[in-house]
Amino acid sequence: MEIPIEYRGKYFYHFTHFENLESIVKNGFLSTNEKNRRNIKHTDIANENIQNRRSEMDITCFPYGKVHDYVPFYLATTNPMLLSITNRKNIDQPFLIFFAIPIEKITEENVIFTNASANTNQPPNFFNSPDDLKKLDWAAINKTKWGCFDDNEKHKRMAEVLIYKEVPLDWIHSIIVWSDSFKQCTINIFTKNKKKVPNVTFSPFKCRHFYFTKFQLKRNNETLVTGPYFLKYKFENTINKIINNRKPIRDSKPRFKNIDNAIQKLKDDFCSIPELEEIFELNTDNKIHSDNVSDHTKKVVTNLSGVKYYEELSEEDKQIVLISAYFHDIGKGPKSKWEDGIQYAYPDHPADGLEMLERILSEDFEEMTVYQIRKICLLVGYHDLIGDILEKERSKKELIDLNINGKELNMLASLTIADVSAINFMWNLTIGLKINNFVQEITEKLCLYD
Repeated sequence: MEIPIEYRGKYFYHFTHFENLESIVKNGFLSTNEKNRRNIKHTDIANENIQNRRSEMDITCFPYGKVHDYVPFYLATTNPMLLSITNRKNIDQPFLIFFAIPIEKITEENVIFTNASANTNQPPNFFNSPDDLKKLDWAAINKTKWGCFDDNEKHKRMAEVLIYKEVPLDWIHSIIVWSDSFKQCTINIFTKNKKKVPNVTFSPFKCRHFYFTKFQLKRNNETLVTGPYFLKYKFENTINKIINNRKPIRDSKPRFKNIDNAIQKLKDDFCSIPELEEIFELNTDNKIHSDNVSDHTKKVVTNLSGVKYYEELSEEDKQIVLISAYFHDIGKGPKSKWEDGIQYAYPDHPADGLEMLERILSEDFEEMTVYQIRKICLLVGYHDLIGDILEKERSKKELIDLNINGKELNMLASLTIADVSAINFMWNLTIGLKINNFVQEITEKLCLYD
């Protein structure tokens, strides 16, 4: 049976971590159950709860089985699932690659499709006749905006194509990658394994976009959210740049003698530093923030007093946390970033904040030790880490990989509590206990005793 004419020329897409490509080329493009049966390991980027549901969900048409007996593909390219994975900050989006297969392969007997995602407790409808493509919500599937009107639209947008057990490699029409370096590595893997190299290209492909970039900020070559690998690289690179930048004799006079002097001046004039002036009275439409960015920042600074982790720090470390509280949201600026002058929810502001620290800590402080530089960069670049681990499924591994000590963990906890309570005081009552338990767990797990 042929594909209805209105759907011809379309593609369906599977995305995975680049680390899995060599295994796919060597061992075959396999379903989860086939990989498990053959004991083939892969880098998993999926939500564990969703995968548990998929492992138990029955396919109601030929060739039957469970969802995990099939290799999954999506018809949408601006994919809510990808956005959710990216926003959890557990993967680096540039490491993701996309396989494109022509929709005509739906006519093969080992291929079925759904009218919604197979990720919810309520299963979608399963089809194996091309005529049933008209039962899909193509308006949702073809939508180019990231957001969805509601959960119903979101799941319809993630209608799936499922291929039983294994996908022949020669079905792959194209592989979409982030950059030329990933393109060359992809070609090399196919060539090394003596496999025919498919078309390897970049987004957009067939006028469709795949990666969530900062296009609203006119920064199309940057990922919307910096993941753990590149954030750690940026963190370490920023520290090294600041240290090296401070070595030459400066011609200009620094704004502050030291951290204590900076704190005193910032209390009197929040706008003493250009980066803080750029967030002064910057309004936000972030639904969880009722204050503008500078008022929120001032609350975080005030809220540190009384936080037990903060009170237990040395005087030097208190100063470091305090100055970091002033700097923690500078990445939400400058105001020119936002066309209408209103800051939208922006999960990458810690990474942008690190870039701004390079200038501030290089130029504005006459006295600044390596110890202080590292701590300030840690606190600004990772001020959302503990909260995201507790509330957004961000991985504990990212914290562990930083090789922090107990003192640094307590400094991060101090800033987290002050930040959260500045957003919503009632949250502080609930998340405070979670943070206490979390700090104790990590301290014992990593033996972080000072």
